[in-house]
Amino acid sequence: MKNNIIIAIIAILLIGGMAYKLTQNKKIITKNEQPVDRTNVPVSVTTFDANYFPVSTDYALPAVLDINKSGIITATQPGKLASFNVEIGDHVTKGQLIGKIDSKQREIGIKTTDVTIKKLESDIKRTQDLIAGDAAPATAVNELTYNLESTKVQKETIQQQIADNNIYAPISGIIVQKNANAGEFANPGTPLASIMDVSVLKAIVYVSENNIYDLKIGQPAQVTSSIFPGKLTKGVIKYIAPKGDENHNYRVEVEIPNSGYKAGTYVNVKFSFKKPAEALQIPKVALVEGIKNPYVYVVNGNNIAIRKLELGEEVGQNVVVLTGLTPGEKVVTSGQINLTTTSKITIVNPKN
Repeated sequence: MKNNIIIAIIAILLIGGMAYKLTQNKKIITKNEQPVDRTNVPVSVTTFDANYFPVSTDYALPAVLDINKSGIITATQPGKLASFNVEIGDHVTKGQLIGKIDSKQREIGIKTTDVTIKKLESDIKRTQDLIAGDAAPATAVNELTYNLESTKVQKETIQQQIADNNIYAPISGIIVQKNANAGEFANPGTPLASIMDVSVLKAIVYVSENNIYDLKIGQPAQVTSSIFPGKLTKGVIKYIAPKGDENHNYRVEVEIPNSGYKAGTYVNVKFSFKKPAEALQIPKVALVEGIKNPYVYVVNGNNIAIRKLELGEEVGQNVVVLTGLTPGEKVVTSGQINLTTTSKITIVNPKN
């Protein structure tokens, strides 16, 4: 009986101990599940002091070379091509005779008018003799004279048509397309061949509105390409678009002498801008949402402020700040994702 009592007491003590332990564990778990107040926990950030740094006066942009001048060879008179002496790849010069419309019928017309003119001149002389002998009235020669002048005009018209039957190259260049051959019929304005002048090319480049106002017609530029390492070709700005595209970029055409390039080649065009030698800059990583919506976190004592910016050109890893910052202000360059305007911060800039 005594042993049973002892066993019962031990069991009660064990159960009580286990219950106490479970209660304590529950209190610890409940305590751990309580939300932690992190409002006073500083956010580690790095910063950069906005300041003036050198800005290159050279600005390079990708471009593509295009034909500067091209032309269409056409006939000015209808008729069969008596000759058309060009082939694709031929070099021709401006004004070169390269074909002719058949003129046989018009040449016959010239002979006919010559006969008519000769007869009218003879009739006029005979009539004038009659008038001199009072054998005919003075007005008898009037109609003959009118007919003579009309026939001469007709002859000049046919002569001009024969001259217009000649087909000339409108520009100097290379024949790149041929659409007709001798013996075929040609209508005025119908393209017989295409020609391209490749002695001069133009580099087509698109310049942002931040830089377009620094460019002028006639301003020099330099063209380079990875195709010809070390080769530099001097060019001149010949055209600046009066209106930008939807991205506020403006088409600029730089004319260069062709020194071995082909149209369609990708090149780089370098302009020299007249800009200040230095400009206020910050790292691009400081921009919270990038170039399109530029703003930064600025450190003000122990507080953070959001600052909207107006940006200029990109300079390597930096970007020029036009408005929104003053020299010496600290902008956050890392840790922005954890920041709000009420955040406390700890600056952890690496030591130089």
